[in-house]
Amino acid sequence: NPDWQVRGEVPAIVFEQFEGDEYAFANYNTSTGSNNLSNYLMSPVVTFSVGDTVSFYTRTVDFVGFPDKLEFVISTNGASTSPADFTTSLLTINGELSLTGYPSVWTQYTVTINSTGSGRFAFWYNPPFGGPLGNNSDYIGVDAVQYTANSAPSCEPDLTTGAVPNQPGYG
Repeated sequence: NPDWQVRGEVPAIVFEQFEGDEYAFANYNTSTGSNNLSNYLMSPVVTFSVGDTVSFYTRTVDFVGFPDKLEFVISTNGASTSPADFTTSLLTINGELSLTGYPSVWTQYTVTINSTGSGRFAFWYNPPFGGPLGNNSDYIGVDAVQYTANSAPSCEPDLTTGAVPNQPGYG
């Protein structure tokens, strides 16, 4: 199963979704044998502004036997889906590959975008030496992803001497 998948059974086979009926997941079956895993779950094309945020929930299994790793990355190369374009990592969860470094309950993360332009954000499941015969990679879920555009109001300054502090037009 080299791709992210969707799960939402009742009763839950692995764990229940955070909200709604389903969640996205990736696991050790991303590869065969023991390999460096690299699996992207990409957003639609977004026009980024500095200060935009993405929040999401993620977790792993209740009893961790193999550590997982996830990175939140962005590409500002338009509609490209090439992994080589996702060069900006804004968050790494469990980069040290600890058995306790990935949350085993749904945990919210919020990432602030520091780029402008058109592109995509992605969840990159990339534990090294993962797979069914590897030392790393188990099972992670991602749910309740929300992109929020920076809605800071723009204010054109009034540079005349008639501007009044704390009134519209004063900048």
